Parts: sequence; C-alpha cells; structure tokens
Amino acid sequence: MKTNNIELLNYLLSSITIIIFTACGGGSDSGESSNCVLDTRDSDNDGFRDVTDSDFPNDPFENGKYNNLENVVNSEGVKRILKIAKEKGLTVNLQLGNNPPKLNGYYKSETGGRVYYARNALGGRYTGASLAETEFRYCTSKGYVEDVVNSPSGPGFGREKLRGEGNYFTFYDLTSRKYSSECIGYHADIRSGKVDSKSGDIKNYKVVIAPLGYKEMVSGACDIYKTSRRWEEVFTTADEKKVTDLDELEYMCVDDNKAYIPKETWKNKEKQSCKCTADVEIECE
Repeated sequence: MKTNNIELLNYLLSSITIIIFTACGGGSDSGESSNCVLDTRDSDNDGFRDVTDSDFPNDPFENGKYNNLENVVNSEGVKRILKIAKEKGLTVNLQLGNNPPKLNGYYKSETGGRVYYARNALGGRYTGASLAETEFRYCTSKGYVEDVVNSPSGPGFGREKLRGEGNYFTFYDLTSRKYSSECIGYHADIRSGKVDSKSGDIKNYKVVIAPLGYKEMVSGACDIYKTSRRWEEVFTTADEKKVTDLDELEYMCVDDNKAYIPKETWKNKEKQSCKCTADVEIECE
C-alpha cells in the first residue's frame, strides 16, 4: 500500500486537467467507522435525512413530496439536467425498481470519466474536466448504501437510498444547503450504474446533481441561486474495479482485512484505538 502519492498527483496535474470526484451526500466524515450501522433518521419523513436537513429536520420540505425517487426524477430540476446531459451526448437511465443489487466491498476507479456539464459545482468541477482516480468502500443496509471514498484530494462519504433491479442500481441522497440566512436550497444527488455479474466491477457509473427547490425567509432571497448561481451537473467516472487484494489500495489504511479513510477511527484486534492519518498511515494507542 502506498502512503504518499504526491509525485503521481503532480505528474497527473502537469499532464491533464484533473477534477476529483468525492461523495456529496453528507460531506466529509470524522469519527468512528460506522461498520455499516447507518444513521438514516428522517424525523419529518420528507426524504431528507436529519443529518442533511439540519436546519429544518421537523419541517417537511414541500409536505414530503420528495420522499420517493419517482417524484425526484419527475422534478423540474432533474428533468432539466437529464435533458442537458442528452443534448451533450450522454443518456442517463435511472432505475426505479425495488430489487437492487447489494453494493458491498472495495473498489478502485482509475483516472478517467468526464464532466459533461457543471454549473457552480462543488469541488471546482467544470464542464469538460476529467476526474482523478478514487477508491471506495461500499456497504448496503436496510435499503441504504454507504459509500466511503478517498482520493488525492481528500476523503468523503455518502449515505443514500438504494433502488434498482437485477444488476442495475440507482442510489440517491437529498440534501439541504444554506446559501444565506434567508435562503435554503434543496438538491438531489443521484448515481446510477451496473454491477458486472462476472467481475463484480461497477460499470456505466453516472451522476446527476440538480436543485429540487428552495425555501425563502425573505421574498426573493433565493432568486440568484435559482438563476446565475444554480447548482447542477452531470458526470461519469471510469469503471470501478472490484478490489479483492486490499494491498492494492493506495488511499485507504488497511488493517485486518478492512480498509479505512483518513479521519476514520476503529478498534484493532488488540482493542487499541486506531486512526487513519492524512498520509494514509495507521496510528494506534
């Protein structure tokens, strides 16, 4: 396992424009590894988990309209970004079935993929950019999938509802974003792909991010975020290769056949408290 990839990253940055993909469903994590015990509380049952709806956890956005994927997919914002994607040569097939494949284990995505369209995107992504290599840990529990990721630019995580049929899946997370003291934006982050039945690799991985609506404390407070600062994008990644030998992982700390991202903590076999450092080193005490 490599512990420092600065030379490789500098090489990539000097030869091609790289924009890193990190999970959007909840921001970076810091704390004990979940062991797939996921916090999926949604107190007002509006589709926005409490941890991503911290400003209004007991006030259902649009009376819970987006508590199912069908309404999310049929929203104006998502239909708009799907239309943009198609115009740019990318068809995104979202899965609405209720028998998805389980996503579990470790995966590695090499440098590749493409940002087809990005407007005010997080992480500096922009239309036409490529995406850097990334490593993932997936686990599925009670209709949700947790994706824990790390890459040259840092760690992140997401916890999303899982839908699909057979080998095809779509998982999605709804988040609120406080633009100002008078404006809250509500967004959908939707990811889809296919699990290869032979290799276990994840293929045709596509991501769409679009606004669902806004909540204004003052009339007109969100106007700028509905127009010039509207947040939306669509991108693909390289295939995510299933990793069976954890020594192949470069951006995760491997301990006792498990792997962790920087800032995660866990107990090792000796019951010591361990953490994964920013340099992808294991420290225990």
